[in-house]
Amino acid sequence: MVNRRSFLWGISSLTLASMLSGCEKKYDLNIAQLQGSIPIQLIVALQQEFQKIGIVNFQPQSTLKDIYDLLLTWQGKNKIREKNQLSFALPNFSENKSPVIADDLVTLGNYWLNLAIVEKLIEPVELNKLETWQNLPLEFQNLVTRNDQGKLDNKGKIWGAPYRWGCAMIAYRNDKFAELGWQPQDWHDLWKKDLTRKFSLLNQPRETLGLILKKLGYSYNFEDLNTISELKSEWIALQKQVKFYDNTNYLQPLILGDTWLAVGWSTDILPLVKQYKNISAVIPKSGTSLWADIWVKPRQDKNNPQQLEKIYDFIDFCWQEKSAKQINLFTNGVSPIESSLKSNSKIVQMSSDVFAKSDFIETLPSASVKQYEQLWKNMQ
Repeated sequence: MVNRRSFLWGISSLTLASMLSGCEKKYDLNIAQLQGSIPIQLIVALQQEFQKIGIVNFQPQSTLKDIYDLLLTWQGKNKIREKNQLSFALPNFSENKSPVIADDLVTLGNYWLNLAIVEKLIEPVELNKLETWQNLPLEFQNLVTRNDQGKLDNKGKIWGAPYRWGCAMIAYRNDKFAELGWQPQDWHDLWKKDLTRKFSLLNQPRETLGLILKKLGYSYNFEDLNTISELKSEWIALQKQVKFYDNTNYLQPLILGDTWLAVGWSTDILPLVKQYKNISAVIPKSGTSLWADIWVKPRQDKNNPQQLEKIYDFIDFCWQEKSAKQINLFTNGVSPIESSLKSNSKIVQMSSDVFAKSDFIETLPSASVKQYEQLWKNMQ
C-alpha cells in the first residue's frame, strides 16, 4: 500500500527511456519524480504526442525527503536532521565549484516548498506566461506564489507547478455504522461515545492536533497553541477515544473489522473504498488538511533558454485537459486543473465550501514546532 507518511511517498523506480529502448540515449529533459504521482499512461502519451520536448528521462525517488536531499546535495549544502524537526546548516559549498545539477525538474511537496525557497535550492519560474496557468484554480496559484522568504505572497514570484493533490479523510465501516444508525460527517464525531476505542489516528502531530484545531474552528497552521485554552482538554478527551496511532498499517484493522473507523490520507483510502464495498469515506465538513505535489526547478547559476522552453512545455503538457484526466484516472491523487475537477468522482464530496475551509499544511516557525512537539510528547 502506497501512502503518505511525514509528507513523504514510498515508490519504486522507472525510467521511460529504458522502457522504450534498451540502448543508451542522450536525454533532452531529466526529471526526478515520485512514481505514482504521474501515471505511465501519461509518460507514454508525452513521448508519443508531445515530441517537441524530446526524450524525457524520469528518475523516481523513494520519498519526498530523498528529493529534498538531492536538492541539498546539488547545492553543496550539508543537512542536519533532528527528530521531528528540520534544521539546516549554513551553506557549505565546495571550493570554487558551481553546483552540479542532475535534473531539470523535480517533484516537491508543498510542505517542503518554503524550506527549499529559504535555502535557495530552487528558483522561480514564469508559469504565468502559459495559457494553461489560467486553468489552475486560484487556490493553487496562490499556493506557489511566494516571496523570497518562502511566505505566501500574492505579489511574489511563482515557485512551482502543482500537478496533483489530495487530503486527509475519514474511512469507516458501513456495517458497523448501520448498527449505530448514523454515519460520520465531521471531526467532532470522533468524540462520540459510540466510537470509544474503535478507531485509529495518524501518528502525526500536525495531522492529529490539526483535526482538533479544525474542530475548534482554527487552521491546521495555527502557530500559538498556548493561546487555545480548550485545546488540552479536547486532546485528553480524544486520547480516551482512539484505539491506536499509526501511519503505515492503519487500514488493515479496518478491513478486518477490528476498528470501525480510520483517519488517513486519500491516497491510501480511495483505493480501499474502490476495492471494499463495505468501506466508505467522507471528507469532514469543517475542512481537512491538504497536500500537493509540485514541479519545481532546481536553482542553477545559468539557464539555457532552450532547456527552459522544454521545462515550460512539459508543465504545459501536464496542465492540459487530457493529461489532467489521466492523472485523475490512473493515480490516487487529483489534478488541480479546474475543468477536470468538475467531472472527477473521486472528489465529489470535496465541495468548494469544504475546500475553502481546508488548509495546505505549511512549515511553522521553530517556536511553534516546539509547542506542537511538546504537547504531542506530553500526551503520548
